[in-house]
Amino acid sequence: MALRWALWGGLLWVSLILCGFGPPKLIDRELAPTQRLTVGELRAWASAGDLGDVTATAFIVYDMAHDRAVLTRAAATPLAPASLTKLMTALLVFERADLDATVTIEARDLVGDASMGLAAGEEVTVTDLLWGLLVPSGNDAAMALARHVGGSAGAFVELMNARAAELGLSHSHFVNPHGLDALGHVSSAADLLVITQKLWSYPLFRAMVGTASITQAGHVLVNTNEWLTTFAGVTGVKTGTTDAAGECLIASVERDGRTVLLVVMGSEDRYQDAERLYAAYEAATSWRGGGGRELSILNRVYGNAGVWYVQPVGPAPDLPVYGPGGPELHGFRRLELIAGGELEQGARVGLFEWRMGDEVVATQPLVVR
Repeated sequence: MALRWALWGGLLWVSLILCGFGPPKLIDRELAPTQRLTVGELRAWASAGDLGDVTATAFIVYDMAHDRAVLTRAAATPLAPASLTKLMTALLVFERADLDATVTIEARDLVGDASMGLAAGEEVTVTDLLWGLLVPSGNDAAMALARHVGGSAGAFVELMNARAAELGLSHSHFVNPHGLDALGHVSSAADLLVITQKLWSYPLFRAMVGTASITQAGHVLVNTNEWLTTFAGVTGVKTGTTDAAGECLIASVERDGRTVLLVVMGSEDRYQDAERLYAAYEAATSWRGGGGRELSILNRVYGNAGVWYVQPVGPAPDLPVYGPGGPELHGFRRLELIAGGELEQGARVGLFEWRMGDEVVATQPLVVR
């Protein structure tokens, strides 16, 4: 008899372990990655990790939609930024100036080789000068804007450095508003990315840097960014070249509704480097969805009508899955059941979280069926 009760007790204990008991768990455990890789994807990601043929001293490939740097090299290293400097100049103008104001050009504004083609005594608007600053990368436009906004080029440079400090750009120090080589005039790929992101909120800025050529205030302006007309999907942004800086480029590429920013500094061939980096980004990033229905843990709850199956509602988000070394896409179910509460068809019982590493990047409601 004792042996029989022991056997029954053991079976009861095992059944409790297998079936679960007590109130429902409120939070699902984190699950294994929901995506599996093909051999072709593994090979592509392996080749994407080999960027030895990129000549740039520093670079960033940044996914705008998901606020993530996918590929980087020496991104925090202070380097000569050449005419990428003009992005900080443009930011201060957008933030501080009346774009319709008129500026009279002075002889001291006419510096350097890169030019909008201005002449002393000419009257142009701030908007005209921004076109000249951002399309042909005019040093004359940079100097005129700096004098107009700051009162003098020197005072404007102080404003540039103060704004850099406000934005937390700890690897930048500006000496002039145009980017010609000067001792101590430096920025980093990471800092320039922040400046570009700030400028991206201005539609006029995006229109300017995306224009291949235009006639403005009687001046024919041709964009220095050749990639605008030679690489599919390029929508901007800016080039820069000096002896100390080498070839520099910030480029925005939009394909399939997704925008990527590339920052390239200290390159021997900026366009070739940018093309290789974008190819590496495409190889290292696959865009996946899925509704979470393939997950089996906690996919059912028990209520007044018996067993209910938990399902996410709506289309699964289109999310990036990065290659080796990057965060993986996980599903995480968060139940919000009320003890003793009655369930009915379609009742919401929590959230299905899509996580990239520890970051929640999208959610879907969870309901019972």
